Amino acid sequence: MNEPTQMSRYIEATVGDRLTMDKQLLAMDALSKLAKQYSSKPDFESLVEVLIMTLSGQFSVANAFAILFPPGHSPEDPFFYATGKFKNNHLLATLELTSEHHSYFVEHAAPQRVKELSDSGRVASLGFILSECETGLIVPLVHNNLLVGILGLGKKVNRKKYEDAEISLLTTLINTITPFIANSFLFMEISNLNVWYLDILNSVKQGVFVFDSNHQLKKVNVAGFNILKTFKPNLKHIESLNMIPIELIFPDSVFVGWVHRFEEVGAVEHGRLLKNLKVKSGDVERIYNVRVGTIISRAYHESDMIITLDDITGQKESEQRLFDLEKLAEKGVMASSISHELNNFLALILGGVEMSQLSLGKGNVEKADATLEKLKSNVGKMERFTSGLMDYTRLNTVKQTADINAVITEVLSFVSTQKKFKHCGILTQLDANLPEFEIDADQIAQLLLNFLNNAADAINEAKRDNGRIVVRTYQRNGRALMSISDNGVGVPDDVKERLFKAHFTTKPHGHGYGLVTCAKIIHNHGAEIDVDTEVDRGTTLTLGFPLDPAG
Repeated sequence: MNEPTQMSRYIEATVGDRLTMDKQLLAMDALSKLAKQYSSKPDFESLVEVLIMTLSGQFSVANAFAILFPPGHSPEDPFFYATGKFKNNHLLATLELTSEHHSYFVEHAAPQRVKELSDSGRVASLGFILSECETGLIVPLVHNNLLVGILGLGKKVNRKKYEDAEISLLTTLINTITPFIANSFLFMEISNLNVWYLDILNSVKQGVFVFDSNHQLKKVNVAGFNILKTFKPNLKHIESLNMIPIELIFPDSVFVGWVHRFEEVGAVEHGRLLKNLKVKSGDVERIYNVRVGTIISRAYHESDMIITLDDITGQKESEQRLFDLEKLAEKGVMASSISHELNNFLALILGGVEMSQLSLGKGNVEKADATLEKLKSNVGKMERFTSGLMDYTRLNTVKQTADINAVITEVLSFVSTQKKFKHCGILTQLDANLPEFEIDADQIAQLLLNFLNNAADAINEAKRDNGRIVVRTYQRNGRALMSISDNGVGVPDDVKERLFKAHFTTKPHGHGYGLVTCAKIIHNHGAEIDVDTEVDRGTTLTLGFPLDPAG
């Protein structure tokens, strides 16, 4: 009776081993199919769900869960997946694994029955929660001494205990599953980076093209696809541009000479900018700035060529329009400048006429004659001015040795009688010892007249009854200085920075050309100007002329 019993045990053990091996083969086959499926269509959530379903079927379990900790992901917010009644189990979904739990499972990396978990510390409380949720087995997923997650299997459908052979089988499967999950984490991160990378590419307005070392197109963003579609309307989808030779992306019939130029500069690692490359196909013509560079992978001894296209057609069209407008405005500048300066000369003449009338009214014929002689002189200056400013861009300066104090005195004698200076007391502080030096007296008079008119306007705008203009000359550090001060409205800082710039004015009906003329006169004299101003207090303009131009 004894021999049949031993034989039956041997047969039973052999059959058991065969069944265990069959289960292993079936499980490995399922995992192999899952790996292939994941590689062709990566979906991490589906991967984990199928893994759980595979294990559940393998061990006749209706309920299972997985808590996973991908690298770089917050430990407080792990991935949670579950089947059966575990799916809606709040305790499992919010299960917190502390560093103490991580250390414990790294040291006890094999699958364990929940009732066999440590009965001390936080591991004991974890075991209590798992037991209350009817979890039968806890399976740590440890990779490179790091806990990447845990799997939990509920009680078996047949309510039998987990046998040692089943735990051994599960250990074998987990040793295969864990690296697969860890690599899936990495694949997921790479996929996320790739999506992020493409999002960045698609967010820029420039067309971006990435070619491999064989000049096959690897990546193109939406802007690049739209550029190509402008000249290739038959293009349907951006996906159709995968691994296309550069010659077909930029055909010579449209992008004339582009590929040849790319090959010439493609080896430059930091890139090179090719400006104003024109593309024409039919009625479509565009202009691009193109940057070509190379990214070298020293690890793989390969390189990618990066080409970016920036459509500057609109910018070039705007520049041409601005150029045309500037040429047109140049004529207006010339006319307006002449008009502005002629008005100044006419004001001088009007002042002289009024002074002559006053002199004649008082019977002072000699003074009237002297004034008329000055008027004749000013008419001559007007004539020279109009001939010299027929071309606005050329303001000829003819310098001769002259007395700047005399120029100032002559200009002031005319402006003092004008209506706009009615509320302006004009004072002078002229340095009698100031030597004569080389100036264009007519242009300095023109300059001074502009500044005096502006000072009077500032005083009148401030509505001061005690307006004051002070004209002063002195010398310092080899320079002759002339300053014009007023107690008008002053100039704000932002306006001060724009003084003497083309087309700038603070006057409602002004054009700013007078100050531009002043700037040219100052420049032609090698002079410097300083503006000292304070809002509601006034302005002082100081001009410094070199006494010795050669020095």
